[in-house]
Parts: sequence; structure tokens; C-alpha cells
Amino acid sequence: MNRKILKYLESWQSKGTRRPLLLRGARQVGKTWAVRQHGKSYPHFIECNLDERPEYARVIRDLYGNPDKLIQALQDLTGVPAIPGKTLLFLDEIQDTPEALKSLRYFKEKLPELHVIATGSLLEFAIKEQSFPVGRVEFAHMFPLDFAEFIAAKGREDLVTRIQAMSHKNPPNSTTHDMLIHEYASYLLLGGMPEVVNTHINGGSLQECEDILQVIMATYREDFYKYASHAKVPYLRKIFDNAPRLLGQKFKYSNIDREARSRDLGQALNLMVDAGIVYKAIHTSADGVPLSAQEKGEKFKVFMVDVGICARILGLRLSDMLTADKRMNHLAAGALAEQFVAQELVSMTVPNHRPSLHYWHREAKSSQAEVDFVCEQGSRIYPIEVKSATGGAMKSLHMFLSEKAAHAPYGIKVSQAQWGLQDQIYSIPFYALRNLVNYSV
Repeated sequence: MNRKILKYLESWQSKGTRRPLLLRGARQVGKTWAVRQHGKSYPHFIECNLDERPEYARVIRDLYGNPDKLIQALQDLTGVPAIPGKTLLFLDEIQDTPEALKSLRYFKEKLPELHVIATGSLLEFAIKEQSFPVGRVEFAHMFPLDFAEFIAAKGREDLVTRIQAMSHKNPPNSTTHDMLIHEYASYLLLGGMPEVVNTHINGGSLQECEDILQVIMATYREDFYKYASHAKVPYLRKIFDNAPRLLGQKFKYSNIDREARSRDLGQALNLMVDAGIVYKAIHTSADGVPLSAQEKGEKFKVFMVDVGICARILGLRLSDMLTADKRMNHLAAGALAEQFVAQELVSMTVPNHRPSLHYWHREAKSSQAEVDFVCEQGSRIYPIEVKSATGGAMKSLHMFLSEKAAHAPYGIKVSQAQWGLQDQIYSIPFYALRNLVNYSV
């Protein structure tokens, strides 16, 4: 697989002001694989999995604060030379070894020429419980495969290039469009977890893909017991198990559990957001940029890390979800379509920036309206309306454009329909959503 994060790691490798890198992201998104791939570009690669090899964790604890001695000990244990500028040191599964997390500062201060990357499961839970070397460590976020990576993993980089060249002035023929919509439908159900995608492209059955998703979900649930207090675990699991059925809706804690306190559920939700398992799309008045300056944090929607996980939690079977014409035909298709768009927008985030999502709504009694997503690009704002099929009214989008004309000259409809332009609204198919990054009208 060719993951975008590899290019970012290459740029980190060549920086003169490089710091130890903490690669963050939810479990099973491919962090360890990415670091191993990047490690092939070095003459020497030292991998220390602190969970599988307790002797690594022990030596880090014993030699905490002495990076020179620590490096010598790791060389002795692995037989791999640690040469600044020529060796990548990879500390994996560091969440249960506080000294490993805190020792990153000493690599920056005493061995700045040594390349160091660290990863872990639910690292954010550990960071909240420990003293962290702020300012001496860089962060990068990693996500499941986006749609372009999904297509490329199937050996169709040519299609990725074709999609990038498409626009309302240069649409694909109907055969290509229908084929890409079918691929979108497949992604909607499989998701972007690397193990699932790898099984799919290597001929695994739909049942095998579903089984892998079940294992990933079980692993997520069990992780809560490791990295959060037992008192918080029930609330974490409630959020995880119920968020998929609330996709695209204004979030209310009472829809998760009417008996639980909002404070307890809110703390659990924030932990899930920190860990990259759940994302909030926060309401903004969208009266200008930056959108974050006009947030109303108490009003938000929630989305999950992966659309395939959502489909499994909702109990949707892959084999039942595609109709004869290879398009989605299910009541859940609308929610999954909005999850797909949220996931694609998150994946467009520069790796060293924290992802953010926004939406807009008006709750006036006489005139209610909601736009699914609102994004910014330079000084412009572009509202995005998601339609699971091809049609649908655009009343809210037109209302937004009328009110925000100074900042939002056009709107975007994302659907299964072909490219198009009508009344200031550009129609973009799901498979080309990433074109928004460089979209020019």
C-alpha cells in the first residue's frame, strides 16, 4: 500500500530542525506498518516493541534520562548499530511505559541527530495521565485509508490520477462514473482499516472482511479497560456502541443513555475524541474565517474513525447492501454517506495539524436549516450538502449562500450524481471529494 503519511515521514526525515516524532492515530490504522516502511530508507533500523519485548521497557526504565547509555543498551540487545543520521529508532507501544514517553525530550536535548519515532495504542489516554515533553516532540496524525488510497491499493493509481483531473468542465464518461460509484459503495461498507482492505484486495470474502472488523471492534472495546479507569469504561463503551446510529444528527447525551449523567458521558466522549476514535463536527456561525473563531462548542455532531466500523456496529451485512445496479440502497445509506464525507475531510488534514470539522444550522422556529459541513479555503467558505443518492432539495444550501454571500460565493453538493453546476451549486461525486483541496471554479 502507498500511504500518504510516508511522504510526510520523508519530509520529517530531511528537516534540519527535526524533533522526535510521535505518530498518533486510532488503533489498527497502520502506524506500525508506516514506520517500518519508512525505516527501509535508513541504513539501520531499530524496532523496540515495548509490549511484546518487556526487556526493552525495562532498559528504558532503568536508563531513563541517559539517552547515550540507553542507545548503547539497545544496540547490545538488538545487534543493530545506532548511528545518528543513519539509524531510525522506533519505539512502539509506549503507552504502558511512562519513562519511554517522557524520555523523548532527552533525545531532543542530548541526541538531536538521532531519528526517533514513537507510536502507541490510545496514546492520548496515557498522555493525559503523564507529564509530557511539550515543545520537544513533534506530532503527526494518521488515519484509515481514504478513498484515493483504497483505489490505489487495488493497483489503480491510474484512476486516482484520472479523478484528480476531473471537474464539472472535464467530467468522466458514464461508464467510468458508474464504476467509481460502485467502488465508493464498496468503500462505504468495507471502510479503510488496512487489514480489511488488504484482505479484500487479496481475494478475501466479504465474510472474512466482516470478521476482521468484528475483531477490531472487540480490540477497541478491550482497550478501554487498559487505558481508562474502570469507572469510565461503561461510558466509553456506550459512546462507541451508540455513536454510529447518531451519525449526522445534533448530538444529545440523552440519545446515548437517558439515565447516565451528561457529565460522565461528556468526559467519555472527549476521551474518544482525543484518541481519534470519534470526531466532533462543531457548529459555527460561519460569518468569516477562521471558522473555529465562531464555534459554539455545545452544539455538535459526531462521526467515527472509520465507516466500515460504523457499518458493522449498525449490523449491516456487506452482501445485502449493494443492489443490482451496484448503488447503495438502504435506509442507513444517508448516514454512512455523511460519515464518508466526514472521514474524507479529516483525511485531508495536514498530518501535523489536529483535524477539525464544522457544520452550520439555524434553529429559528419559522425557518430551520442545516448545512452538513462547512469548510474554509483561504478567505473563502464553502458549504457542503451530502445527498446519499443523486437528487434532493438544496433549500438549506441556497439559504446559506444567500446569507453568507460575502464569504461563500458557491456551494458544494456531494452525491452519486455526475459533475455539474446549477445555481451557484457545484455537484461533485463522492469519489472526487478530495478534489476540493485544489478545486477552482
